[in-house]
Amino acid sequence: METYWVPGVNDLGKYGRWAFAEFTEVYQIEADFEKKVEAEFNNMIEKSLKSGG
Repeated sequence: METYWVPGVNDLGKYGRWAFAEFTEVYQIEADFEKKVEAEFNNMIEKSLKSGG
């Protein structure tokens, strides 16, 4: 799925920022999701601070 539509949406540049994650361990999904969201959020904040805005 990441190969097909996520790059297309990202390249368009009109609909915000998108990320893709695949979760396969049913008992780890909540913890893995939390880590992924936190990492992406921190990355977004760092980029914003570096760009001055």
